[in-house]
Amino acid sequence: MNKFTRCANGVIAADAGGFNRLQTADSASLLLLSDTHGAVDAVRWIFTAAGSSCDACLFAGDGAADILSLVREAAAGALTIPPVILMAQGNCDSERYPPVLHNTEEPKPFGLPMYQQKLIAGQRILLTHGHLYHVELDSRKLCMAAEHQGCTIAVYGHTHIQNIENFGSVTAINPGSPLRPRGQSYGGFAIISLRTLQAQPAAGTGNEKDDATAELFGSVQFYRLMQDRSGSFSAAVHAEYPLRFAE
Repeated sequence: MNKFTRCANGVIAADAGGFNRLQTADSASLLLLSDTHGAVDAVRWIFTAAGSSCDACLFAGDGAADILSLVREAAAGALTIPPVILMAQGNCDSERYPPVLHNTEEPKPFGLPMYQQKLIAGQRILLTHGHLYHVELDSRKLCMAAEHQGCTIAVYGHTHIQNIENFGSVTAINPGSPLRPRGQSYGGFAIISLRTLQAQPAAGTGNEKDDATAELFGSVQFYRLMQDRSGSFSAAVHAEYPLRFAE
């Protein structure tokens, strides 16, 4: 059975130290979701197929009730989901929801912030829905806000279009919508892989410890979610992009 505790508004973790460990991890795999809009069955399948192998799920809003309903299923032992879930409020979401977990004497309403700014595997990530930054035009304003906050990655939604853009030092990533894509986008989700590569100097220099450097790498995979006539889901990677971050 999964056991979860609400660490803060918009954050659910399997244990209080789970997110803290994620901040200093050498690597992390992050499931990106947004704009589910009632597609609970699709999200359940995504959690089953991909979520169990990811360290966290970042949900960029519009469908918060879908995610919270699956958290309740997981707490009852009926589903395996990522051990950490970070959520931001979309323009179709509420600011507060009924208590998600009842493992405390006084369960509190679950609040959703407009944005989350978190350190994960050495990268500071801004998670937000994007409507306040007019992402339907482009992600420039969002990237400027992320850069101002010291973030290198911005995860957003709202447009229902899978997309990756770079402005300044920030990479903005939109995982799209599982079942409501727009334009020429596939319906689906995305997974970010982050890792730190520790580069060691040549032996014998006498200052190996001081000269050791860490380089941060990553990749983004965009998945296309498909549903056949029987209602069964499947998914496949249709695009992958490398990421490299300044030291």
